[in-house]
Amino acid sequence: MKLHELKVLHRNQPVIDEMPEFSWKIESDAQNELQEKYQIIVKDAQKTVWDSGIVVSPKQNFIKYQGDMLASCVDYTWSVKVWDNHGDMAEKTSAFTTAFLDKKDWKACWVECPFTRKAANEYKFGATYPAVMFTRKISLNRKVKKAVLYASAHGVYRLYVNGKRPDNREMAPEFTPYDRLMYYQTYDVTELLQDAENILEMYVGDGWYFSAQARPVMKEHHEEPSVIYQMRVEYEDESREWFFSDGSETCRTDYIVYSDLYQGEKQDFTLEKQEEQPVNIKDYGYEFLKAQPLDPVIPYRLIPAIDLMVTPAGEMVVDFGQVMAGRARIHVDVPQGQQVVFEYFETLDENENYINTMFAPQKDTVVSDGRPIEHEALFTFHGFRYIRVTGMPDARKEDFTAVLLTSQKENAGDFVCSDERLNRLYQNIRWSQYSNMMSVPTDCPSREKAGWTGDILIYARTAMLNEQMTPFLKSWLHSVRMDQTADGTVMIVSPYMQLYDGMLRNVCQTFGDADITGVAGWSDAIVWVPYDMYQMTGDTSVLTENYDAMKKWADNIIRTASQKEGTWGIPKEYDEKIWDTGFHFGEWLVPSRPNTTGDPYGMCKESAFYIAPFFGYMTMVKMREICHILEDEEMSSYYGGIAAKMKQAIVGGIIRRDMLPDYLMGAYVLAFAFDLVPDDLKEAYKEKLISLVKKNGNCLDTGFLATPYLMDVLCQLGEEKLAYEILWQDKRPSWLYEVDHGATTIWEGWDADDAKHTGAYISYNHYAFGCVYDWICRYVAGIDTDTPGYSHIIIRPNMDDRLTQCKCTYVSEAGPITVEWTQDVLDVQIPCNASATVYWKGQIKNIGSGKYRF
Repeated sequence: MKLHELKVLHRNQPVIDEMPEFSWKIESDAQNELQEKYQIIVKDAQKTVWDSGIVVSPKQNFIKYQGDMLASCVDYTWSVKVWDNHGDMAEKTSAFTTAFLDKKDWKACWVECPFTRKAANEYKFGATYPAVMFTRKISLNRKVKKAVLYASAHGVYRLYVNGKRPDNREMAPEFTPYDRLMYYQTYDVTELLQDAENILEMYVGDGWYFSAQARPVMKEHHEEPSVIYQMRVEYEDESREWFFSDGSETCRTDYIVYSDLYQGEKQDFTLEKQEEQPVNIKDYGYEFLKAQPLDPVIPYRLIPAIDLMVTPAGEMVVDFGQVMAGRARIHVDVPQGQQVVFEYFETLDENENYINTMFAPQKDTVVSDGRPIEHEALFTFHGFRYIRVTGMPDARKEDFTAVLLTSQKENAGDFVCSDERLNRLYQNIRWSQYSNMMSVPTDCPSREKAGWTGDILIYARTAMLNEQMTPFLKSWLHSVRMDQTADGTVMIVSPYMQLYDGMLRNVCQTFGDADITGVAGWSDAIVWVPYDMYQMTGDTSVLTENYDAMKKWADNIIRTASQKEGTWGIPKEYDEKIWDTGFHFGEWLVPSRPNTTGDPYGMCKESAFYIAPFFGYMTMVKMREICHILEDEEMSSYYGGIAAKMKQAIVGGIIRRDMLPDYLMGAYVLAFAFDLVPDDLKEAYKEKLISLVKKNGNCLDTGFLATPYLMDVLCQLGEEKLAYEILWQDKRPSWLYEVDHGATTIWEGWDADDAKHTGAYISYNHYAFGCVYDWICRYVAGIDTDTPGYSHIIIRPNMDDRLTQCKCTYVSEAGPITVEWTQDVLDVQIPCNASATVYWKGQIKNIGSGKYRF
């Protein structure tokens, strides 16, 4: 028996400013390996600060620290001993470090750019303000043993010590509601310092904070970039010294003329070095500062160009063969003063020429000083597969390497089968996930770059099957809580961006509300995402952290239902029990219902009357279960009672009155998925759903909120063959249609390829409809569970004649679960400290951990 993957707050040796939680995994060659006891010991340099004692328990994750108060800026070691059911013991040690556990630990000043930056140009979409460089000289006259620097900024920044970067993180300090929550980063700069004069630099671009579109809605917004830092230096003689941002810094502009998340970045190397100016000292406080709780955005993968072509229109275009998020690393060698322009885009038009399918320009520009450089934008990212190049006539394919940017996370899964199209679909899902986990879960990396709540609500389970998402999603949920209003309203995007504030206010007024209201299926994310996280990991802390916010949102739904009367003709005795007012996206993106009327919210109006009650009801059902999990039985009973009344009202006021539109497949899918169909109507509803699928040529015709449930509902109704027909469908709309038509990521809409002809604004890189992988993992591969955290696993492949082989892995909290099957043989690997029930060839076997063949 061995221990591995020792984690604190589900990260490897992190720097933290909150109380730790401990997790580990067990390896053993023995079958039926179970943990019986554990002991955790935490130490600082002098003493033990916590000894859990021997705890008789199989629990191996999310174990809360219960020792002495931890101190700020201290390195701690922790060890865990585990005893198993075979009489063996294993032990392993790891570490974590504290940052500032008390806001009083901050002594630094905020120092701000002293001059008003002038826009380089005016653009319809995006801003064009120069990045600014903050500089500080620090003299050291003793040998440095260890040096740690803590820093943050209004804007996004890069840290340099004596011209070198301490790590490869990008887009610090990440994307949060900055006036209420801003992360600071921790850097080990020991190897970069010298016992003489040192130059500390923080280069700051606009990022999200100063973006005209992406800027969070804030009560107070500063006009110019500012930075804060503290550096702790420990010398070889055991003495210690602190250096703070204190106003001794200087500030200037440099070679970045502007940098915008949407417009792009311009670098001009012919500019003369600007004069250093003294900074302004600001008292912006520290209450909103928090140590970054998720791993950073990093250059995750380098992708060489596969082609450099001249299009029929005579344009030079570079092709990387893969849609992604990030930017390119480009060798530029042109004469002094030459301007080179790189325009990033996702698809070629119908004639294989450049076409921009989004309103964001995504254009980077370089003005050369005559010296060869390796160009890469510093403070922006793009969604792209192609780059149109202007001003570089001698360019070679070898000059271009794409840099995939994503928040660093550990891989949690893999899937491969005998059908290459299904394999490509899986890869498309993974690439869209990489592209849209950029500090927050975004909808797309090109046009919007927004943390849409609805997208992650339907995709969270798939996301966790692919990557270890706990720190990332917990971080984002913190932003959701910060954005929640006093009346409980949860925003449609978080951080809540300026881009959507005006839009949402206008549309809510159109639907009869003076102020912003919650949106069904989007605002519900504050309940649904933590609930899915608990189901996947067994972590109750994510429920506890969000419990108050969940209740505020649930109570908002209840209050809205009782106080506002709907306009869809539902009888009053039912109407007052259900949520059926306000603006809702409803069945967004139904393939057969394109926007042909000119009303972008036409489909919303047609479907909101059932979407809002359905999702409001399911939120109450989940609240009942969450309260029970957290042992709040009084509230569980309360929300359970509300759910029962809502279900009764939905059945009586909508279902039995035959109000569901007979042309909307998703209405019937959701009615079944949420168990809202009375027994006497189930056969008729089943026939209706099947007829809609067959009428649509065995293609899906579900919208945004119903698609995640379509395949499961068909299987539950005994229509597995029909579900597989939809999976294998290659007509539009279908997943394999996208694959057959060259998709390398998941499209925003099933008809995205029409944009090649029309130039319509659409993204080729939205992860949401990749939620089908949750079903593929459970039904096709056969990995499922009936307990939170996969402590008991269900292995039940549903064989399909179109596949001869399938292999799937999911790394659960206990460890890797692997299933590999052919038409004749099933191989299974179950992690230690878990058990499984295997269904294969008409037989049922109960097994413990280990490797098995059936």
